[in-house]
Amino acid sequence: MDLETFRLLRDISVYSILIPLAVFIFARSRKKLPDTVWLLGALLLASGLSDMLCLALYTQFGVNPNTIVSIYLWIQFMLLSGIYYRSFTLPSYKKVISVIGILFTIFAVVNMFFIQGVDGFNTNSFTISSIIFIIYSVIYFYRLIRELPEPYIERMHMFWVNTAVFIYFGINLFLFMTVDRLIIKADNQFLLSWGLHNSSNALKNIIFTVAVYVASLDKKVLDNL
Repeated sequence: MDLETFRLLRDISVYSILIPLAVFIFARSRKKLPDTVWLLGALLLASGLSDMLCLALYTQFGVNPNTIVSIYLWIQFMLLSGIYYRSFTLPSYKKVISVIGILFTIFAVVNMFFIQGVDGFNTNSFTISSIIFIIYSVIYFYRLIRELPEPYIERMHMFWVNTAVFIYFGINLFLFMTVDRLIIKADNQFLLSWGLHNSSNALKNIIFTVAVYVASLDKKVLDNL
C-alpha cells in the first residue's frame, strides 16, 4: 500500500464518524431514543473528537497523540460496557459487566502509567478490551438467537450495534496484539495493517449509522420493512 492510499483510508476513517453522528442528531429530534442509543451517541461524539484531535495534533504539530488515544480507549470501554449492561436482561450478566469495568479501569491505569507509558501505544489495554467485547458480542448473539425477542432481528438496533462491535474488534484483535512487537516501523506491512484498521473503523461507523436509523423508526414503519 502506498502512502497516499493510506492517508485516504485514514481520512475516510476519521470523517466517516460524521455520518452516524448526523443521523443521531436527526433521530433524537424525531422520537424518544432508548438509553443504549444515547450511549452510542456519546460514543460517536467521543470517537469523532478523539480522532480529529489526534489527526490535528499529529499532522499539524507533530505531537504524539497516544495519550489521547489511551483516554479514548477507556471512554470507549465504559460506554460500550454500558450499552451491553442495558442490553442484557440477566442480573448475573450485569454484575459481571460491572466487575469487569472496574478491573479494566484498574489495569488500564496501571498499564498506562507503569507498563507501556503515557506516550506509548497501550496495546495491552487494546488487546484485552478487544477480547472482552468479542466475548460480549458472541454472548449477545447467542442470547438473541435463543430468546428471539423480535422475529426479524434486523429491525433491532442492538443487532446492528453488536454486529459492528464484533466485526471491528474481531478484525483488529491481531493488530492490537502484534503492533508493538511485529509491526515496528512505517513500512508496507505497517501501512497495510493500519489501512485495514481504518477500513474496519469506517465500516463500523456505517453499521452504527444503520443502528441509529433503525432505532429512530416508528414501529409501524419497521413492521412494513
